[in-house]
Amino acid sequence: MKPAMILMLAVMAGIGCCANEAFAQKGKTEIDWNGKSFRDVAYKQVGTRRLLMDIYLPNASKFDEAPVIYYVHGGGWAAGSKAGFGSSLMLPVFQQLAENGFVCVAVQYRLCKKGSGVLMRDCVTDVMDGLRYLKKNASQYSIDPNRIVVFGDSAGGQLAQMLTVSSPVEFTGDQSLADVAVQPVAGISWYGPSDFTDINLFKTGLSDKDPDRFGQRISGDQGGYKEHSKAFEEMSPYYWIKKDSPPLLMLQGDTDATIPLPHAIHLKKKADQIGADVEMIIVKNAGHNWRKAGGDPEPGLAEIQRITAEYALRQITHLETRD
Repeated sequence: MKPAMILMLAVMAGIGCCANEAFAQKGKTEIDWNGKSFRDVAYKQVGTRRLLMDIYLPNASKFDEAPVIYYVHGGGWAAGSKAGFGSSLMLPVFQQLAENGFVCVAVQYRLCKKGSGVLMRDCVTDVMDGLRYLKKNASQYSIDPNRIVVFGDSAGGQLAQMLTVSSPVEFTGDQSLADVAVQPVAGISWYGPSDFTDINLFKTGLSDKDPDRFGQRISGDQGGYKEHSKAFEEMSPYYWIKKDSPPLLMLQGDTDATIPLPHAIHLKKKADQIGADVEMIIVKNAGHNWRKAGGDPEPGLAEIQRITAEYALRQITHLETRD
């Protein structure tokens, strides 16, 4: 089955536009977790820097080899932290999945900070290597590397889309992981951009932000799509998706001024044209990070979190219906 689902939801008030970033910046790293966890696991090293992930095991395993939800944080590819896993926006999703036997993973990646030399492609490479590390070390954490669902918000949503639809043999970084290929079972994107080649997708009357503000994080200079077409296309899930790509769920606010609604519609339209399995949920009266942007909060953030967790669980438990 390949359902096309468009739901109109209203969301809970009081969610700030930078919930994950605020959580990380406060330095709060203690998370109330019932099961065993492995914090700051080094999955690769770039120069002198170790890149880390946190691995949270369920309190009671329902599988001999557990499925995985792999979380990639947002922050415009230049901010944010894996600590966003524990924010009020995200943690309930992971708690629901852990109750159903999932191992929950939050991954760190290099950020495109000014002067760092890091590009968006490096972010993709890092999170790809994180998946490869999990597969290579699957027995250590009793996980099934063939049952991984990837999930991200905002910039992390784009990265989750890339993990879902791009080739698992591309974006190799750490040579000790280069021969490991991982194909996620499915992906989930909260308000992640789908295409950097069309600047009109970033234009909105809701904001005066520069619609081309992310281009330098792709190209490394002031040149845009015309000068760096291959790089812009490479970072756009729209150019990767195929008929047989793993299923993808996109949740998008209809009044999001940071990543406008047309991004989700754009990818959904192509998916329908080629027969790819993409579901889209349009969240009514919602801005970025589900902050209230007009209207009453109905059914609220809790429902968005439930839908997200239920989708991941459904993709794992109904693998046999996919063919």
